[in-house]
Amino acid sequence: MNVTAEGFSEERFATDILRPHLLQFNIYVHVRKLLTSRKLRKRGGVVGFQKFTNDVLQWIKEDPAAYHTTFIDLYGLTTDFPGFQTTKHLAPYDRVTKIEALIAESIGFHKFIPFIQLHEYESLLFSDPEKMEDYLALYNQFRPGHFQHIVDSCDDNPELINEGPETAPSKRILSKCPVYDKINDGVIILNRIGIDVIRSKCAHFNEWISTLEGLT
Repeated sequence: MNVTAEGFSEERFATDILRPHLLQFNIYVHVRKLLTSRKLRKRGGVVGFQKFTNDVLQWIKEDPAAYHTTFIDLYGLTTDFPGFQTTKHLAPYDRVTKIEALIAESIGFHKFIPFIQLHEYESLLFSDPEKMEDYLALYNQFRPGHFQHIVDSCDDNPELINEGPETAPSKRILSKCPVYDKINDGVIILNRIGIDVIRSKCAHFNEWISTLEGLT
C-alpha cells in the first residue's frame, strides 16, 4: 500500500499509526510526501492539482502492482482540484466524497483510492479532547474543557470543525497553544487516543481505514 501524504504530519501518522495498524491485515504501508519542487527535490506541502496528479501517476508508474491512496486535507486544498469550487454548496461529507470521486476519475487507475481528511489532520486530535488537553496542558495554559466545548459545538463530530482561516482545527489549537508542534505533538496525542477511538468519532476517516483493511 503506497500512501501519498500531504506533509510531515500526515507522513508521521502513516508511518507511526497507520502502518502498524494495517500490518495486522498483512498490508505494509509505504509513504512519501507530495512532491513540491522537482528541481530542489523537495517534498511536503500543499500543491496544485497538476503537480499532485503528476506525483501520484509517477508513483503508480513505478509500482503498478500496489494499491495507492492519499492522505491530504480539505483545508488548504487548492482551488484547481476538481469539484473544489462546484461542490461548495454541498454538506461536508457529500462535498468531500464528490471531490474524491472526481480525483479518482481524473487519475484513472483501478487501484487508486483517494482520501481527503475533513477538514484537516488536526480534526483527528479532537476525537478525545480530554487526552489532547492533558498533553497540551503540560506546556500551555488554557481553560479546562476548552477543546471539549469546540467539539460539543460541532455535534460531537471532530470532522465538522470547519475550515475557516481562524477556525480550522489547527488554528483553534494554535490560538491557545502557540508552541504546538504539528508533527511531533500531533502524533503523540493520536497515539494516546488510539485509532479505534478516532474511528468511532470520525466517520469519513473510518470509511477510509475500513476500505484499506478490506484490501487484504
